[in-house]
Amino acid sequence: MKWLLHSRFKIMVLCLISLILASCLQNKSVAKNTTITASQIEMIATTVSDYCDKNVFFGTIYITSQDKVVYEANCGPQNMQYGVENTIKSKYRIGSNTKAFAAAILMRMLEGKDLRQETIGDHLPWYPKNQCADVSLHHLLTMSSGIDNYSDNEEVYDNYGWRPFLYDKTLNLNGPEDFSNRFCTCTSQGDKPSFTPGSQYEYSNCNYYLIGNIIEQIAAGTQGDISREFWFGNLLREHILDTLAMSESGSFSPIGIYSNMTTGYIYNQNQYLPLANGRPPVAGGPAPYEDILVNPYSNPLVLYSAGDMYSTVEDMQKWDQGLYTTKILSETQKLAAFAPYANTNSTESCEYYGYGWFVTFIDPTQYGKVADCPQNPNDTNLRKYEKFLQYSGSYPYSWVTSFNRLIERDQAVMVFSNYVKTGTESDCISSEIRNIIFYNDKHRSVSCQSVLNDA
Repeated sequence: MKWLLHSRFKIMVLCLISLILASCLQNKSVAKNTTITASQIEMIATTVSDYCDKNVFFGTIYITSQDKVVYEANCGPQNMQYGVENTIKSKYRIGSNTKAFAAAILMRMLEGKDLRQETIGDHLPWYPKNQCADVSLHHLLTMSSGIDNYSDNEEVYDNYGWRPFLYDKTLNLNGPEDFSNRFCTCTSQGDKPSFTPGSQYEYSNCNYYLIGNIIEQIAAGTQGDISREFWFGNLLREHILDTLAMSESGSFSPIGIYSNMTTGYIYNQNQYLPLANGRPPVAGGPAPYEDILVNPYSNPLVLYSAGDMYSTVEDMQKWDQGLYTTKILSETQKLAAFAPYANTNSTESCEYYGYGWFVTFIDPTQYGKVADCPQNPNDTNLRKYEKFLQYSGSYPYSWVTSFNRLIERDQAVMVFSNYVKTGTESDCISSEIRNIIFYNDKHRSVSCQSVLNDA
C-alpha cells in the first residue's frame, strides 16, 4: 500500500511539473509584430485566386484577428444542382476537428480527476477485461494508446454504429458501444495495445470513438439503450454549442435537414474513389464541372465523436474566441489541452499531439528552418519557437476543413472545403496563408504547385 501511494504521489508530481512546463511553453510568446498588413492581405487574395480560379478548391476562407474578420472569400458551388454558391453561411462537415470538442467535453466532465490514472475499464463496464482496458484516458486523448485505427478497415463504413441498436440485444449495448465493441477492443491485436501506451504516437480514430462512449456513459450512468439527452450530439450542444451560441453547428444526422449545408464533391479521377463504399453518380455536374461527382454516401455514425460534426466559419470563430476565455475550459484545463505530448515524428514540421489538437512549433526567424523537435516535449528549448494549434479534418471523399489557431497572435485561419480533387488543396491554401502571416511570403511547396499545374 505504501508503494502504491508513493507511486501515485510521483505521478501527481510529474503531472504538476508537466503543467508548469506547459504553462511556460504556452504563455511566453515569441511572436513580435502580430498585425496582418494590407500587403499581406493582398498576397493572401492572390493565393486564394490561384486555387479558386482553376476550380481545384470549392469552399470558404476566413481569417480573423482577435474578434475581427480581416479576410474572407468564397469559391465554387455549395450545391451545383440548384446553382447555389458557397458563402460564409455555408455549413461544412468538419471531420476530425470534432476531436477537440470531444476532448473538451471529457475534460469538463472529469474536472479534478487525473486523466493519467482514469482508464477505459474504469468507465466502460462492457469493455473486455484485457490489457487495453487499462489504457488511460490521457493516452486516448494524445493518440498514444496502441489501439488500432478502425478507419483502416473499409468494412466499417457500411452498416455499423446505427441508433437504435440493430444487432445482438443480449449484449445490452447501444449503437456506438456496439461499434467500439466490434472494432476498438484490441481483440484483433492479441487483446493488448500494439505498443506500450505513451511510448509513441499512432493516429487512431478508435481513441476518440471510445472517448464518445465514455462521455455518454458518464452522462447517462448506464450503458445500452440510453435516452437521447445523453447522446453525444446532445451533450455537445449542452456543454459547448449553446454556451458559445454556436447555433449553426452540431452532430450530423443523415436524415436531418440543414439550411445552407454544402453538398460534398469529389474529382472523378481521385485515387481514393474506388475505395468508396457508397455509389457516386455515373456523370458529373454541369459545365465546367463535368469531371466532378457528388460525394458517395457513408454512414456518419461511423465518425461519431471522432469526426461527425458540421459547422460554419462564423461558428468556428466563436469556438476559437471562446477558448481564450474560461467559458469552456479553465486556465488549467487549457494548459493541459494545448500542451505538446506525443511527438508525431513529422519530417516537415515540429509537431506534437495534444488533447484533440496538433500542436506545432515553428522557427519565427526563418522559413524552412525546422524547429528542433525533442521527443520529450517538456524540453524548455521549445520556448524559443512560435506555437500554433491546427487540425485538418476530413470527411471521407469530399470535405476537408483546415482550422488553425495562431494562439500567440490571437488569430485564426480557416480554409473549409466541400470538394476534394487531390485532398491537399485546403492544406496547401492554409499553409501558404500561415507562411504569409509568419514570414511575409506564401512559400508555396513543390507539391502544392503541382496541384495547380495539373489543374
